[in-house]
Amino acid sequence: MSKSEPLYNSRVSKIYINYLKKNYPDIDADLVLKEAGIANYEIEDPAHWFTQEQQDRLHDTLVSRTGNPNIAREAGRFSTSSEGLGATKQYALGLMSPTAIYLLSQKMYAMFSRAAKVSAKKVGSNQVEVTATPNAGVQERPYQCENRSGYLESIARLFTDKYAQIDHPSCIHKGDDCCRYIISWSQTLKFQWKLVRNYLLLGSFLSLLSLFFVLPFLTWGIIALTCALFAALMSYYTEHLDNKALARTIGIQKEAAQDSIIEGNILYNNALMAQEIGQATSSILDIDRLLKTVAGVMEKRLDFDRGMIMLVDKKSAMLRYAAGYGQNVAEETI
Repeated sequence: MSKSEPLYNSRVSKIYINYLKKNYPDIDADLVLKEAGIANYEIEDPAHWFTQEQQDRLHDTLVSRTGNPNIAREAGRFSTSSEGLGATKQYALGLMSPTAIYLLSQKMYAMFSRAAKVSAKKVGSNQVEVTATPNAGVQERPYQCENRSGYLESIARLFTDKYAQIDHPSCIHKGDDCCRYIISWSQTLKFQWKLVRNYLLLGSFLSLLSLFFVLPFLTWGIIALTCALFAALMSYYTEHLDNKALARTIGIQKEAAQDSIIEGNILYNNALMAQEIGQATSSILDIDRLLKTVAGVMEKRLDFDRGMIMLVDKKSAMLRYAAGYGQNVAEETI
């Protein structure tokens, strides 16, 4: 496979940059991208894909700037946060089961990487096995295995508030033909209490049924009322845990919905900007008027407080300010 083959979606790099902005606000993300040879518009384009070389440069630059050799693992864990995953999380949360998400990881992973094929199978009630096999000609680096581990760890946190436990018995960087991850997660308190409640109800029913023919009716009635009281209390507490979990899910869904609205507005404004600029270029013949119109469209549709259009001055071989917005008169005349 050619080194120029695009393998990694811009979403992967954007997660790194969002992680950097949140945890290292003193580091200029634009300078990091410039040093890595990546343009900001490439990061923002969800249809853009990066090569192995570009992804390696970005990772090495981030490690150099932050001094954190574990940034790939931490960025992977960050991926399921509202800042990291964005609107994609709404789709994942709609499955409402960590097992289901892990089993569909082979389809979801293809949205982020073409470097490896991922398969998953259930091996227990709260345990799955995920296998990642690199495609022919692809040579992943160890940090990408760490990033994948962090991503797999973070999925369970959407439901249990804890990272999943990962056993990594096979790894391509240790001479194996694939990376194999055994992922397990602890059951939530809500699930455990539901299980106890169900066993209590079943045991109480069977016990009362057998004791009905042995104990006096009054004694049996007292025992039955006691069991009913305990069952009601446990059902109430379980319902309370259900409501807490539901409130948390609604909160996360709210964040995901807000992300979807923001992304939708950006796409809508970008589409209108292209349309309005196209209409202006086809109907306005005067260059100065056209440039001012385009600058006005940019100001209206882009989320930037200032912008400018520069034209080449052929005589002096320099760029000259032609139109813009957000600058004062003194800045425009410099």
